[in-house]
Amino acid sequence: MNVYQLLKIYQRIKSPRIKLMGILALHVMHRRYINVYLDPVMGCNIQCQMCYFSIEEKRKELHARFSEDDLEAIAKAIYHRALKLQIGCGAEPTLYKDLEKLVKRGKDAGIPYVSMTTNGNLLDEEKLRSLVKAGLNEITLSTHGLTRDTYEKLMKFGNYDKFLRLIAACKAVKADHPDFKIRINYTVNEDNVEELVQFQEVFKDVKPDVVQLRPIQQLGKTAYSNFSLRKIIEGYEQYIQPVVDYCHQKGIVCIYPTRENLLQLEQGSGEKPHNKLIDELPYFNFFPYSGWKENKLDPYKETFEEYCKRTRRTTFIVRSILGLHTKEREQNDKTKNLNYEVG
Repeated sequence: MNVYQLLKIYQRIKSPRIKLMGILALHVMHRRYINVYLDPVMGCNIQCQMCYFSIEEKRKELHARFSEDDLEAIAKAIYHRALKLQIGCGAEPTLYKDLEKLVKRGKDAGIPYVSMTTNGNLLDEEKLRSLVKAGLNEITLSTHGLTRDTYEKLMKFGNYDKFLRLIAACKAVKADHPDFKIRINYTVNEDNVEELVQFQEVFKDVKPDVVQLRPIQQLGKTAYSNFSLRKIIEGYEQYIQPVVDYCHQKGIVCIYPTRENLLQLEQGSGEKPHNKLIDELPYFNFFPYSGWKENKLDPYKETFEEYCKRTRRTTFIVRSILGLHTKEREQNDKTKNLNYEVG
């Protein structure tokens, strides 16, 4: 299954109603359309300066993990309707000891696409091979610098040599498993944007399948404090565009902001009403914080179908298509929204 081809199609559909109608059709036909986002543990082995784990009080607060019973309950409740399982969303999944079992449980439930996001410092080739054997379809490597100094400055306690060794491991694994996807996520800020000129050199031996260039945004308290996009906007043609062009030339899927997107974000005009239903309906998040069972679906009490019946999900989608949601809800559904290009 090519999730990025689906993403391109989804992006081309501009009408919220048509998108909702598609979701409704999949829902009533009992097809897979849910994306399950799962953090088996809350914690991280490094402290990226743009992340909440860079703040001591947050590190003390976020240290829980799911039990085996929790993970089994989640799987039984919703995996049969999942199109994608994303392991590692707001924390580092490689701190969890039974990752292979977690991946295999998803594949055994028939989930077509299982992905994992990681800084990769705790992975080696042997571990990566065992995860792919268990059914991992994609690894997403988070990196915030392409030279040693910047990588280890912005990813405190991260090891640049381990990052390079993992790139080599990805190359070796992909040689034996050509369908295995390698994705690079790069959070762009004024301190690392110039290093994008190093992109082709760093990845000269392994071609990523997907590259995301994500502009920094202030989404909470972090150690990093420079959220200006001015330098990125001014250097767009010098730093961002060459990576986009390279990806297009090599057949790499590139997820990136346009210069206009960045200008809107910098000027604050990125805040606009949008159909929050479209963002929320296909996504279910499971993170091991104290009140996680109160968030949408409690897998110990109900299945996905029972949850939908209790919340009158079908009726809710139909009413939204007909425009019967209230103006009050529309006014409240605002976010700092950045529309990425997918090419």
